[in-house]
Amino acid sequence: MPEAPVKSPRRPKLMIRRGKKVTEGVEVQSVFADIKNGQLKPKHEFSLDGVNWRRLDSHPQLAKVFASRPEPEPKKKGPWIFLLLLLLVVAAAGAYFHPYWAFYNVQTAVDSGNIQKLSQWVEYSDVQLDVKNQLDVQWNEISAAKISVAPNAKLADPVGRAQVDKMTSALVTPEAVMGFTKGKTGLIGSWARGSPETPAVDNSKDPLADLGLNMESVNKVLDSVKSVLSQGEFHYAGLSTFVATIQADNGERIDLVYERKGIDWKLSGITLPLEPVRSSLDVIAQSALKKARKQAGTINKSRKSKEVKKKQVQVAKLQSQKKAYMAKLELRNLTVGKGRQYLFGSPNPGLFATLTNKGNRTLNEVEITVYFYNGKGAIVSEKKLYPVSVSRYRPGRDNDPLKPQKAKKIGYLVKEFAPPSWAGKVQMRVTDIIVKE
Repeated sequence: MPEAPVKSPRRPKLMIRRGKKVTEGVEVQSVFADIKNGQLKPKHEFSLDGVNWRRLDSHPQLAKVFASRPEPEPKKKGPWIFLLLLLLVVAAAGAYFHPYWAFYNVQTAVDSGNIQKLSQWVEYSDVQLDVKNQLDVQWNEISAAKISVAPNAKLADPVGRAQVDKMTSALVTPEAVMGFTKGKTGLIGSWARGSPETPAVDNSKDPLADLGLNMESVNKVLDSVKSVLSQGEFHYAGLSTFVATIQADNGERIDLVYERKGIDWKLSGITLPLEPVRSSLDVIAQSALKKARKQAGTINKSRKSKEVKKKQVQVAKLQSQKKAYMAKLELRNLTVGKGRQYLFGSPNPGLFATLTNKGNRTLNEVEITVYFYNGKGAIVSEKKLYPVSVSRYRPGRDNDPLKPQKAKKIGYLVKEFAPPSWAGKVQMRVTDIIVKE
């Protein structure tokens, strides 16, 4: 009788658990393969019934497979470390050479007559403050030597200082900055004489315009940068200050000071040559003395010499007292916002601040002057206001005096007197007071 064929025993299928994920019906050979290629770890578990679970490495045969698996090769970190170091070097070089790029952009903007591009690289408010400080120092020296010893010094000095302030604003216009960055000093004298000159501008095309991605364009850029940088000498004056020195047309040197503004560098100061500045201020001093003599002569014709001297002494004393007391007045929390007149109507731009009398005198009048700035940081208008004014001849004003150690909140709608070019920035100063007797 023929024997029945012998059936090969069925290999059991396993259940594999990886964390919360369970895979059923896994062949044993698949488990071996997954262990060898690293898809299964010793901590993973297996089960035949889904109830009793064991770690894979607890099974003797599977533990041998884990032991015979080759160790993975460690990832090579060398290229990544090199790339990181390279990026750090490039970033450091970019931070170092960025002010050179700012100088290049200022010079090419001037060459092409592009005021809009120039304004992107110039901090006009800082330049104006720097120029003002230089002119004030020189004027103080000239005033002490020539005006203070003159008979009409009290009249001449304010006239001269007003001219110096006008000269300061004139020397920080985009046109003036264009001239100085090219070493032109004639502009300084022209403003002192009252006949300002507009510096000639070469309206050539921007050397970086319409460049393609080719070697010819690269060489063109390099030649342009090399040509511009050859115009100056450069050094760092600190971590955030960079100085480019150029030759002026009168043989002196002009320092163009660049300062770090966040991640950018901008032209923030111009050290003007001494000789034309000194000569121009001498002209202003002579003009101020001449005007003062004329003004004094008019006064002498209408009043006796004794009365004039007495009044000058009184005015000087009063001004000195006013100046000393005005230092005790404080303007704080100056803001530009919106306000309504008489609590109705549409909101309009307004100025708001708090005025505090920190002295021991009662004030019947306080005059403040508001200075309006344009977008380039230059003063374009000013307005005198009277938050304290005790007088029956001024209807509609607050007639309460400002007593010692008292504060007063003030606000003005500026629609009627703000200039069209106002950019929203203002300064407010106390410029005069009347003390209650």
